[in-house]
Parts: sequence; structure tokens; C-alpha cells
Amino acid sequence: MPVEDFDFSSGAPEAIRSRLALALDVDDIVTARRIAHALQPWFGVAKVGLELFSAAGPEAIEAMIGDGFAVFADLKLLDIPTTVNKAARVMGSLGVSYLTVHTRAGADHLRAG
Repeated sequence: MPVEDFDFSSGAPEAIRSRLALALDVDDIVTARRIAHALQPWFGVAKVGLELFSAAGPEAIEAMIGDGFAVFADLKLLDIPTTVNKAARVMGSLGVSYLTVHTRAGADHLRAG
């Protein structure tokens, strides 16, 4: 069915919603949750960037997962491969579904992430 045939007034179909990320580019977890809750019918992924993660830490990720979102941790990891690997494992243990890793650091970083 073409996307033009869907009625998006009360939310997006799950097949679409699960692929759309909501950028929570704020520095306050209360504000982030309020925005996420209001727009959840249209977005299935919450993007937690450096600004929100710096302000709220792992609580930001845990809150979004608890609220029913998949989480994209847009932290742009760049360090030595061992450190990137360990940070990626921590993100995975928190339940992060997607994670950014700098590619300019080379193939070792991509394998580590």
C-alpha cells in the first residue's frame, strides 16, 4: 500500500514508525520524555545525543527504553579501539539498538563498535 494511502492523523503504521527516529536534542530528561511521549505515535526510535546523555547519563537511555522506544545513542564514539569496544558493550548492555562510531578512526574502530 502506498504511503499516500495511510491516515497518519493518529500515528504512523508500525512498519513505518519503527524506522523513524525522534531526535531528542535537549539537555533535560523531563523535557525529552515530554516530547517523546507526545510524538510516540509517529516515532519508534528515540535518538539520545551527546547533549541529553551528558545531562542525564544512562537514565536517558533507560527512560526511553522503558517508555517503549528503541534507542539510537548518537554519541559518535572516537577513542582507541579498546575503549570504543568497552563503551559499545556498555551501550549494548543498556539496551541501545543503534550506536554511532566515527569511521575516520579506521576499520579497527568499526570492528570494536
